[in-house]
Amino acid sequence: MTRHASRRTGRFSTSCLSLIGCLALLLLACFCVQATSFDAPTPSAGSVFSPLKLSQLDAQYPLESLKHSPGFIPAPTGQRLENAPERSPDAHPFGLTPDFRQHHRYWLYTRVTNLTENDQWMLHISNFGNVQPRVLIRGPHSQEYRTFDEQGRTKDTTSTNTTGRAIPLTLSPGESYQIIIELEAGFVAIQPYIGLMSLGHYKLWTAQMDYAFKLAIGIALGLALVGLTCWLLTLGNVFLWAALSSLLLLVYYLWHSGAPALFWPSNHERTNIYWILLASTLITQLLFAAGFLRIKRTSAGWYPFFVGAGVITLLMCVANMFVSARTNVILISVNYAVVWIVIIASGIAKVRTEGRYYIIYLLGWIVPMLSVAHVLLSIHSSQQPTEEIGPSYRSILVLYGLVLHMFLHTIALILRIKKMGEEKLKTEFISQAKSRFIAQSSHDLNQPLHSMSLFLDHLKPHVQGLDGQKIFVRLKNTHRQMRDSFKAIMDLSKLEAGGIQPQFKPIHLADLFSRLQHEYGVHAAEKGLRLTFHDCSLTAFSDPLLLERMLRNLISNAIKYTASGRVVVGCRRRGSRIDIQVLDTGSGIELAAHEHIFDIYQRSATVSEQSEGSGIGLSIVRHISELLDHPVTIRSEPGRGSCFTISIPRLTERSPRQTTTTFPEDNPIVALVFQDRTLQDALSERFRKWHCPVQTFGSIEAAQSANPAPSVLLCDPPRLSEAALSQEALRQFAQGTVAACTSKPDTALPGAWIALTPVIRPSQLRALLNIAVRRRQARLTGAAPDAPLFDYAKESLQPE
Repeated sequence: MTRHASRRTGRFSTSCLSLIGCLALLLLACFCVQATSFDAPTPSAGSVFSPLKLSQLDAQYPLESLKHSPGFIPAPTGQRLENAPERSPDAHPFGLTPDFRQHHRYWLYTRVTNLTENDQWMLHISNFGNVQPRVLIRGPHSQEYRTFDEQGRTKDTTSTNTTGRAIPLTLSPGESYQIIIELEAGFVAIQPYIGLMSLGHYKLWTAQMDYAFKLAIGIALGLALVGLTCWLLTLGNVFLWAALSSLLLLVYYLWHSGAPALFWPSNHERTNIYWILLASTLITQLLFAAGFLRIKRTSAGWYPFFVGAGVITLLMCVANMFVSARTNVILISVNYAVVWIVIIASGIAKVRTEGRYYIIYLLGWIVPMLSVAHVLLSIHSSQQPTEEIGPSYRSILVLYGLVLHMFLHTIALILRIKKMGEEKLKTEFISQAKSRFIAQSSHDLNQPLHSMSLFLDHLKPHVQGLDGQKIFVRLKNTHRQMRDSFKAIMDLSKLEAGGIQPQFKPIHLADLFSRLQHEYGVHAAEKGLRLTFHDCSLTAFSDPLLLERMLRNLISNAIKYTASGRVVVGCRRRGSRIDIQVLDTGSGIELAAHEHIFDIYQRSATVSEQSEGSGIGLSIVRHISELLDHPVTIRSEPGRGSCFTISIPRLTERSPRQTTTTFPEDNPIVALVFQDRTLQDALSERFRKWHCPVQTFGSIEAAQSANPAPSVLLCDPPRLSEAALSQEALRQFAQGTVAACTSKPDTALPGAWIALTPVIRPSQLRALLNIAVRRRQARLTGAAPDAPLFDYAKESLQPE
C-alpha cells in the first residue's frame, strides 16, 4: 500500500511540475509578445507613391505595397467610399497592418496602369474576417463602385474561391486607374492579401488551389473514416474521439475558408453555432487525449485536470454567446491555453513514466497548437511593419497541418496498439505457463496434503495436555488453510484454462440460502457478527455448484473483512433476472480499487496481513461470473461497508428450459457429493426417475448442515478425503443418514459407512433407498418394519 501511495504521489508531483512548466512557457510567450507590441516601430505617412504597372498576364500584382500606396488610412467618419476624395485624407496611416481595434473602416489608395492588351482582370482579396470589402475604381472618364458580396454562389459579380473572393474588373489597355479599397471589421481580422491578376491567370491559380484544397480535405476525411471503422470493429472509444475531434477541427478550418459561401450566404460572423463548434472541438480533443493516455475516473493525478478543462470549455462556450467581441478574444485565449496546457503536460508526464512512443503523440498536437497560437498572436500583438503583403495560403496550409496531425496520431495509435498487443501476449504466456505448471503439479501437491490430514487424525488421540491440544488445534487450522488455498488455486487454474463447463439447472434460492446460513452462521457468531439471510422464494437458472461457490467466496470475504456489525444476504426480483446481494458493515473499499479488487492476490489494505485467505477469492468470483454470464457489481464506501450484487436469470413459468418435478413427500431425500460431475449427473437423473428429491453439494460438511437433512448421502473418495470432519463425526453422521462412498475393495471407510463398487449398479442404489425408508419407519413406530413402505425393486421393472 505504501508503494502504491508513493507512486501516486510521484505521478501527481510530475503532473503539477508539467503544468507549472507549460504555464511558465505560456507567460514567457505572452511577455515576449507584449514586448514586441511595444517595440514595433510606427510606419511613416505619405501620399506620394508610384503607380503599379501591369505588364505581364501570368503574374500577380500585390496592391498592398508601400511602393504603390501610402498604406491603410482610417476612413473619415460618416463618409462613404463612393464619395472618397481623389487625394488620400490627411490622417495618420497604419502602413499595411490596419488595427481594427482602433478604427473599424480603412481605405487603401493605389493607382494602376494597364500596359498590356488584355482588359479582363480580377481583383482578389484572401483571408476572411472583413465584412463585405468594397472597391472604387476611377478611370479617365468614369468611376465604378463594387462590393465583394458574400453570396458569391448566386451573384455573377463575385467569385468565391478557396482562399477568398474576387471581382472582375475591366481595365482598358494603356489607361491609368485609381483604385480605393475599403476594409471593414468589427473588432479583429486576419491581415488580408489583395492582389490583381489577369482573368486567365486567376482561373489557373484558383484551379491549382482548389485541387490542393480538395486533396487535403479528402485525405482528412479518409483518415477520419478509418478511425470510425476501427471504432466500429474494436469498440475502442479512443478511435471515436480521434475521428470526431479531427472532423470537428476540419469543419472549424473550413468555416474560415471560402467553403461556407459556396453553400449558403456567409459573412463569417461568429454566431452561436460557431461557439458550439469551437467548444465541441476542444472537448473531443480532451476526450481523445484522455482515452489515448488511458486516464480514467480512478486514475490519480490527471483526471481532475481533464474534467476541469472540460468544464471551463463549456462555461466559456456559454459566456461567448453573451459578451462583447473584445471579451470573446480574451475568453478564447484563456480557454485554448487551459486545454493545451492539460493536453501537452499530461503527454509529457506519460513520456517520462511509461513510453517513448508518446513523443509521436505529442508531435501530433504541435501543428494545430501552432496554428491556433499564430491566430492568437496575430490578434493580441501589433503586426510587424512590412513593405509588401504577398499571397496567403493559410486556409490550405492549415488543412495539410490537420492531415499531418491526424497522420502522426494514427502512427501513435498503431504503436500503442502494438505495445498493448505485446503486453497482452506476454501476460497470456505467463498465465498459460502458470496454469500448465499448476495442472502438472496438482497431484504432487494434493497427495502430501491428503497424507497430512490422515496423519493428523491418527495423531489426535496421542496429544496430551491442554497446551498440546491448543497446538494441535492450530496445526489443524493451518492445514485447513493450506488445503483451502490449494483448492482455490486449483479452481482458479481450471477456470482460466477453460476446464470447467457449467451445467445450468433450476435452483431454489431458499434451499441454497439455508445451507449457507447453517455453514457460515457459526463462523460469524465466533466473530460476534450477525449473519442474516432474508427469505427468498424465487427460483434461479444457473449452475448450482458454481453459483454456490460465488456466494461462498463473497460471504466468506464479508465475514473476514467485517470487524463488527452484520452481514446480510438477500435477493431482489429485477424483471427477468434476480439480484443476489451480499452486504456488510466492514471496512469498505476505496473507489480507486473497485476495478482491481477482482484481480488475483488483491487484498484489502485495511485488514491485517495475518488475515486468513489466499487473496484470490474475488478473482474466482469474477471468472465464474464471466463463465456463467452473471454480472457482478460492487458498491462500497470506505468505513461504511460494501455491497456485492450478482445478477442471475430468473426461472419463470414461461421459461423454455424449466422442468417441474413433484416428488412424493415420503420419498427419501438424496444428497450427492461427487467430484466427478458426469457420474453425479447420471446418478441425479436416475434418482429423479424414481421420484426422489436430489440435492448436490460441494462438500460433505455442506450436506451435513442442509435443511431438510438428506436421507441418503453418496460421495466419492476425493470428497470424503477432503472432509474436515473427524472420523467420529463422520460415524455419527452415518447413524442418522445412510452414508455411502464409492471405493475399491478393502478400502477403509469411516464407521457405519457403506462401500459401493466404483461402477455403481442400480440394485445398490435401490438397496440404499430401502435402508433409508426402513430407518425412517423405525423412528416413527419404534420398531423395525418387516417391509419397506416403498419398494424400489418394483421400479426396476420400468424401462431405464
